[in-house]
Amino acid sequence: MVTLPFTRAKAAAASEEAATPKDPTTLVARLRRMGQGIALPIAAMPAAGLLLRLGQDDLLGRYEHLHTAAAVISGAGAAVLDYLPALFAVGIALGLNRTKDVAGPVLACLISYLVLAKVVLVLNPLPADQLDAPPARWPYGALAGIVGALLALAIWKRVTTGRRRVPPFAAYGIVAVAAIAAGSLLGLAYPAVERVLTAAAAAVSDNAVLGGGIFGFLNRILGPIGLHQPLNAVVWYLTGDCGDGIKGDVPCFIQQHDPDAGVFMGGFFPVYMAGLPAAALAMWRSALPEHRRRVGALLLPAAAICCLAGVTEPIELTFAFVAFPLYIVHAVLTGLSLAIVNLLDIHSGFVFSAGAIDYVLNYSISQRPLLLLPLALAYGALYYAIFRFAITRFDLRTPGRTPAPPDDTHTETPSGLRP
Repeated sequence: MVTLPFTRAKAAAASEEAATPKDPTTLVARLRRMGQGIALPIAAMPAAGLLLRLGQDDLLGRYEHLHTAAAVISGAGAAVLDYLPALFAVGIALGLNRTKDVAGPVLACLISYLVLAKVVLVLNPLPADQLDAPPARWPYGALAGIVGALLALAIWKRVTTGRRRVPPFAAYGIVAVAAIAAGSLLGLAYPAVERVLTAAAAAVSDNAVLGGGIFGFLNRILGPIGLHQPLNAVVWYLTGDCGDGIKGDVPCFIQQHDPDAGVFMGGFFPVYMAGLPAAALAMWRSALPEHRRRVGALLLPAAAICCLAGVTEPIELTFAFVAFPLYIVHAVLTGLSLAIVNLLDIHSGFVFSAGAIDYVLNYSISQRPLLLLPLALAYGALYYAIFRFAITRFDLRTPGRTPAPPDDTHTETPSGLRP
């Protein structure tokens, strides 16, 4: 039998499509993508936090001739925090959407959030003195953006794919109707939910040592697979109420200057400013002599970035998978740091990460921040000793610990490949 060319091409395309691995749809994969989506608006936090902080009364606002400029700068930074629920909705849409159509799902998520949040607000009106509060201070706050986005994406995928796909205007209408129903249910449930959240926040406040320690451990142990962002979103932007409708550890610290805020942030400073940089130094010193220069070029800049800006991934990912026992130790030490900081009643925070830059910028609104410096020195020594001992004693395969292959004139090594 003769096979026509276009038939062969069609069969080849079908076999290629069948051989292409499907996008993972497991719960862990979806949570990871959701975390990546939440991380997108959080990436805007450093610039927003810097503007918000510079415009405060103890910085630019202290000068009378700069009052207007300071208010503009502070207002520009506050806008990101004020509209964080909408930014979360957009971020989740970008993180979870796996179709070529990007604009449709993003707009659907925004519509879903706006409708849902407004319905909840109608059923749970704000006090008279908070009627002009921004969306971040409405009932459910940032959680409404997350729920609205997940609802919209679930509906959008069902009504815009397959044989029975509907036109966009109808899809938006279906999303809006679903958001009204979900908002009504959430609005009726809000008083009970608020009581539960308030009780949980009070329990953590009463036992900040244990609560902070558990959060610090989970934050780091979930980091390599990207599942720490959903946890951070709840803890940093939803729990706790510091008045004027402001909720969350980060807004309460940055916007409200609440002296009790920072329970879930201050303990990261010793780890990020000294602990992980010391771990990087230990891995560099433990590298084999022939690899030490190359490893130093990789780890020393990463240590400096971690210390200054609190960017930990370049260091953590070098040992998270090849030396996982060390990563467990790192997670335990992080939880222990948050517990110790809360035990010492130290309150400090950040808008991006626990690096030296955030430490200096937020020094004046922190409580007992000087105590973080000796604790950071102790953590640096502890991390260096543990990593140096474990790497050399158990021959862990951290960067530069793989011996170079023997020279072989009969074997060609592809250029660009290094041991």
